[in-house]
Amino acid sequence: MGRDISEAVARAPRIEVHGIFERHVATKWVPRALEGSAAGGRWGAEGEFAVIYLGRPTAAVVAEAYRHLVDPIEGMTPERVRGRRLISAKVDVTGVLDLRDRRSWRSLGITEDDLTSDVGDYEACQLLGSVAHQLGFHGVLAPAATGLGETLALFVDLLPSEELPVALGGPVDWLVLPPDPRRLRVVDLKSGTGEA
Repeated sequence: MGRDISEAVARAPRIEVHGIFERHVATKWVPRALEGSAAGGRWGAEGEFAVIYLGRPTAAVVAEAYRHLVDPIEGMTPERVRGRRLISAKVDVTGVLDLRDRRSWRSLGITEDDLTSDVGDYEACQLLGSVAHQLGFHGVLAPAATGLGETLALFVDLLPSEELPVALGGPVDWLVLPPDPRRLRVVDLKSGTGEA
């Protein structure tokens, strides 16, 4: 996969991404919310390079919170998750690898299973992220693992200072996680109430 993937990524178009993206962070990390981390994730292996993970729409960010903080821990409930803060950021970045359509990621050897794999099962995406980083891409824009929206992974060390995301005012505090958007709600049309 090595040389082939490198050549395929080198030929991939570089797009610009503009708009508002969000991320959730533990309240203690709010001051560093847009600095990125090399702790490891889908598009960057632990210790390799710092990545800022952002998503849109808000439902995609909420669903990712559940995937990382509730789903993998037996007995965990949204009420037990410590307070989080939803940060909104304005993004104007160039040089992004666009994986939003099936043809783009399949041509690079990525499968739907790779894009939607369990938390921590990131080998194929990390390899692609590493190659994109080595080739000077500023990040990766891909479908969110939940199928709700998009994930933007920005490679902090390659971003010109004018392309770093800018925090917008009015962060939202989550004392408990909002309802899981992956669950269908049954709505009682008479009373206007719903339950999962």
